[in-house]
Amino acid sequence: MRKWLVFISVLIAVLSFSQILNYVPTDFKAVRYVKNLSDFYGELKSLPTGRFLTETLGLEMMVQGVLESQLLSRNIEPSDFYDLFSHELLYVQLDDEDNCFILGPSSKAKSLKDSVKSLVADLFGAENVVVTEKDGYLFIGTSKAVSAALKGGRSVPEELKNLDFFNYARVHVKDYSFTIVSRKEQVEDHLTIETEVIPNDDTSRDFLEEVGQPKNISQDYYVYGELTLIFNTADYDGLMDVISGAGFNLSSEDMEMPIQLPDEKLGKVIEDLSKKLDTPMFISANISSSLMDFISGATPTNLELVAKARIKDPEAIEEALKESSVQYEKKGEEFILQNNLRLVVENGTVVLKSEQFTPKTPGEHPGEKDVFFLFLDMKAVMEALVGEGEEAYVLVRGFYDDGKMVLYVNVK
Repeated sequence: MRKWLVFISVLIAVLSFSQILNYVPTDFKAVRYVKNLSDFYGELKSLPTGRFLTETLGLEMMVQGVLESQLLSRNIEPSDFYDLFSHELLYVQLDDEDNCFILGPSSKAKSLKDSVKSLVADLFGAENVVVTEKDGYLFIGTSKAVSAALKGGRSVPEELKNLDFFNYARVHVKDYSFTIVSRKEQVEDHLTIETEVIPNDDTSRDFLEEVGQPKNISQDYYVYGELTLIFNTADYDGLMDVISGAGFNLSSEDMEMPIQLPDEKLGKVIEDLSKKLDTPMFISANISSSLMDFISGATPTNLELVAKARIKDPEAIEEALKESSVQYEKKGEEFILQNNLRLVVENGTVVLKSEQFTPKTPGEHPGEKDVFFLFLDMKAVMEALVGEGEEAYVLVRGFYDDGKMVLYVNVK
């Protein structure tokens, strides 16, 4: 009898874990898992930020309209397609080029295989995408990643298998090695995702400790807008490497301004200068007008921003302006640009600011340990766009704590 009880207990434990986790390949770099995409989307949509984006601004309707026209042109019933995206998701990454999305299980997976391949190729220009089906799951990705996922062979830690959302990765930053784990929790009207970057050796721990040391800076150094992004670390490049390695896609090569600049040449200036900047640094922008221009398809006309950073070589500013052929007028230490932006050097700090900028009072400020801080005040955006709003925001902060780096995302 005892043997049968043990067998039944083991069987129940095995059956309680998702079959999709059998497709974790042996040589994965990262895996991300969502137990129920429909429920997860419902959680996001129930938040004030989610309701505003999907319903008030009509983004859900707009995306559905474009998607369903593509589906119907391929004789795909939208309800069949949505069923495929209403269950589990496993994202598998082998390296920077090879990845695979696994969706299901769905009785529609096999019949939708060819149509989904055509849809992905047309919408994203992914002509070489591989789409295949197995046991009700649809595999979409590069040939190498899809083959590796079908073979499986690896597993995630047991404590993650009971979660309905997780990210698990093994990454190398320069000569250092880390394990990255993300978990989700829903607390009343918040959605919280906490990511831990855990060093795999003492050398990696020392690196994180250096990256996690904030510079001592007075709060009045910062000016806040609807969107504020702050870096305050002793090792800016190292922090960017850690954030990118954790899956936040903020590599110094790919990071863009939070609002579109009307002059591409100015973007080139900022890109060139970024290599000669030092922390603390921040950029704050009021994005309401640019967001409205984006929705209407117009070019942003009213820029409201202020950015500040220590600069290693003040002479680099004028050199960058000349190399990018940006027209400017110089008055003392101030460079006046044609698009109502000004560059000013003050005591070793370079300031980029628009002619007009209305400071905001944020609901959150960076803590003493924070070396990374992002705050998007959705209430201010709502009030600017539709005249009224409720408390809503996106908050991201990063800090070093107890031997590991913690990245904390909170959406309301």
